[in-house]
Amino acid sequence: MATGVNRDGMHGRPCVMSIVVLAVVLHLFWPIHCQAVEAFDLVSGVLDSPQFKGKDSITKLQTAADLLRSNRLKQSDMIFAVLDWADQYLREPSDPIERLKRWSLLANDEKLSHLKIPRDFFNRILVADYLVNNTPYLKVSPEKRLEILKKLSDRNLVDWSVALSYARLYAGAVLSGAKSFQNRPPVEALALLKKLADERLIGWHYRVPAEATIVAEMLALDKSFQKATPLDYLMKLRDLERQDLIAAVNRKELEKLPVWRLLVSDPSFLKADSDTKRARLAKLKEDGLITAFTHSDLQGIFRPMPPSPSIQNVPVPLPQTSPRQVN
Repeated sequence: MATGVNRDGMHGRPCVMSIVVLAVVLHLFWPIHCQAVEAFDLVSGVLDSPQFKGKDSITKLQTAADLLRSNRLKQSDMIFAVLDWADQYLREPSDPIERLKRWSLLANDEKLSHLKIPRDFFNRILVADYLVNNTPYLKVSPEKRLEILKKLSDRNLVDWSVALSYARLYAGAVLSGAKSFQNRPPVEALALLKKLADERLIGWHYRVPAEATIVAEMLALDKSFQKATPLDYLMKLRDLERQDLIAAVNRKELEKLPVWRLLVSDPSFLKADSDTKRARLAKLKEDGLITAFTHSDLQGIFRPMPPSPSIQNVPVPLPQTSPRQVN
């Protein structure tokens, strides 16, 4: 039969040869195909998308909230970008009280409530900036300091956790009837806090929030910190941790924004392949410029993504609507 000849004779050889050739082609060109697939970068895909590119900070936050709500973006992928946009929004006014008012609007906006914005972190930084630069806070007694904070709290400008941290710092002195008051510079206060912790006179639960508050005041007072480039800022934080004046958990909060801006402001990094990105992130970690926590988070965000239409993480154009206004 013809079929027998096709199965056992010469007619079957072209089919076998075709399979061999196809295998060789796939072997040779599959790595190139993989590289093409990895060429899409999630961060660039989001930042350069029409929903975000060129928009103001509050619009970006609102759009991110919409995309997250509809599961077209992942919360973990947007942590650093949302942090950056929130900081830009809060710092648009130059007046410290206006910045705190914006924080209050942001903290109470239900449409943004599911965004992972570190509201307590931003409030701690903004409150410290207002206290040390616009009030007699540094020159008055602990009781007077609490009175200044109460006035802010009455206007809903202080996060409850920030208010609690300040109360723990100063209410004890009032209750114990301390008659004298020594105004220590923040660096000295951090050193004393470390000494108390080393001697096990205070626990971790007290040191971490107290340290976060004192560091916020130190940053508000130190103009070199405020003018530092992202890289210089990371180096200063590294030095503080090496001196054991700041715990890794507090450093992690403070390093996220500068390292994000360091990376996304570098076109060569954004255009680099995934291996180069991983090497750059590893170098930052090896140099002690970022913690292991932040390194892990950034590795997950700057990962290659296949340019498949089935990927829900890639934003697609939204219907044109007028942006919501924040009063």
